[in-house]
Amino acid sequence: MRLRREGRSLSRRDAAGLSQRERETLAAFARALLPRTQALPPAEQVGGVAVVKAAELLLAQAPSRTRALLRLTLRVLERMPFPRRFSRLPEERAAALLAAMASSRFAFRRDMLLALKTLAYVVYTRDARVQATVGVRLTCVRDVMAATAAAPQMEPLAEPLRREQLSPANGSVRCDVVVVGSGAGGASAARVLAERGLDVVVLERGPFHNAADYSTDPVAALGSLYREAGMTFCEGRPAIPLPVGRCVGGTTVINSGTCLRPPGAVMTRWRERHGIEWAPDLDAEFAAVERALGVSPVDPLRCGRNAALCRVGAEALGWRNGPLRRNAPGVTCCSSCPTGCAIDAKLAMHVSELPRAVAASARLCAETNVERVLVERGRAVGVSGRGFEIRADAVVLAAGALGTPELLLAQGLLGGSRAVGRNLRVHPVSWVGAYFEQPVRGWEGVMQSWSVDAFSDRRLFLEATATPVAFSSAHVGGVGAELQARIARYEHLAVIGVHLSERASGRVTLDRRGRLRIHHHLSANDAQTLRFGIARAAEIHVAAGAREVYPQLAHLGALSGDELDRIERTRVRPAQLRLEAFHPMGTARMDADARHGVVAASGEAHDLPGLYVADSSIFPTSPGVNPMLTVMVCARRVAAQLATRLS
Repeated sequence: MRLRREGRSLSRRDAAGLSQRERETLAAFARALLPRTQALPPAEQVGGVAVVKAAELLLAQAPSRTRALLRLTLRVLERMPFPRRFSRLPEERAAALLAAMASSRFAFRRDMLLALKTLAYVVYTRDARVQATVGVRLTCVRDVMAATAAAPQMEPLAEPLRREQLSPANGSVRCDVVVVGSGAGGASAARVLAERGLDVVVLERGPFHNAADYSTDPVAALGSLYREAGMTFCEGRPAIPLPVGRCVGGTTVINSGTCLRPPGAVMTRWRERHGIEWAPDLDAEFAAVERALGVSPVDPLRCGRNAALCRVGAEALGWRNGPLRRNAPGVTCCSSCPTGCAIDAKLAMHVSELPRAVAASARLCAETNVERVLVERGRAVGVSGRGFEIRADAVVLAAGALGTPELLLAQGLLGGSRAVGRNLRVHPVSWVGAYFEQPVRGWEGVMQSWSVDAFSDRRLFLEATATPVAFSSAHVGGVGAELQARIARYEHLAVIGVHLSERASGRVTLDRRGRLRIHHHLSANDAQTLRFGIARAAEIHVAAGAREVYPQLAHLGALSGDELDRIERTRVRPAQLRLEAFHPMGTARMDADARHGVVAASGEAHDLPGLYVADSSIFPTSPGVNPMLTVMVCARRVAAQLATRLS
């Protein structure tokens, strides 16, 4: 009863920082989680790494609900060893309690540990001494000769964006089309519309950053490039972190740059089941986007040992595999994608399509928060926010599968469509790590580099992905000395991401205060499919010579090659999986039938003429691959149809 009262109290005061007792609990947690070892400094001890202060700065930018839940977690942890207080326990007993939480049969205890571990881990591993011990050096390297060789096939880039071009919107403006959002969808739509001679204004809520000022500090990068400092997550069993970009260029600035076409069968289903007649006929559009972004396969000989091990293991097992295609021509080493490409060699939207749109006379406004769609006589006629109003003949929403329904729901638009906010898919991924005797040093290759697509019939796609150490808490298991030992030998870690095109769907809603909530419950069938994929990734690692594998399943720790059968003998419930996701989609579904979709095949809302959607929200189903290319192609088609109507 007392905890319920505290939960209500925290929800009323969630804008406040941590209390002194909560700081003490977090400091004690960090000390137990990350103790002094021969190789690494301790957390929150004299001469060690300060965690609490930076963690509090990060929490200040988190969603208020997340902040309240984390504060409540700290309070529960403090009282867990009743009658003693957690912050007063000897370090050994505190570490034992964390180990018990990690192996608990109760999902909420495991979730508590993982939430606090992620927060402390990202702050701790950014420390220069920790980075030096690990040996990590985040950088990007481009082979000039390889980039030049790709140039004849690649469309020339426009003049780079200049900060003075991107002032926030102010006052009253008139244009032909206003585009809300500057990610893959918004940038692509804006370019097409501007090059067709229309007066276009693009509005982006986030700031502008590029290679001149990206921060290499993960905490600062999370605050400047991500929505809610990267602490957006899906509520459900399991809870799934869902980091997305909020900056000029959107998520394309911080994604891995993987560019894949969806299977033809997916696009055929979009036509046959959802009435999108143009869906199977996009080959020319895909080719145009690939030229615009310089899309090419990573060099198999130069993409790093993480890729090479994945390839060796897959080929030993006889499974179809190959290099991933990326929008980073000539790049042979990239390890800074999540904090922005250090040399902007990855052709994200702020490097490629937005400059081309501006060259065609589009106007781009950063740090501009759209609060309302203007509606007059049953038609969308513009947008407005604090200090500005933009009137237009058409409004294109491209704020992503979270931001677009958030705006629609906040204003109560398209109330006749029950599909707004529904049909959410996220491509949950489980990171399967493995320890190799020889160093892997994934940061010396291409971050996301190699794929195994032998299991697409099971809705799985496996991708070798070398995550920077600060973002690796999901697949570096253990607590205390065990965790520190794994951090110290991080250079020996290889990682394969097991991505699922899930059958279960979630929903985006707003709470009573108008704050975004994301609901996603993995189905039992999806959990079993992920277990199958985890087992296959583990087999790839072992076939390549791994000494032990980390399957990211509750109650299963490190496994040797002789123990892999335990994965498929384990009954897996959704709550036992440790997942992340990066591809939200489907929350303003496209369907020719207004009973089933939010927008028609033209991209125009069934219930509100003049309002269009051109982002991943419109996907009727998952494309079954990394979605960036599909977002861009669909946005271009929506924009081309709109341009024809307006002209």
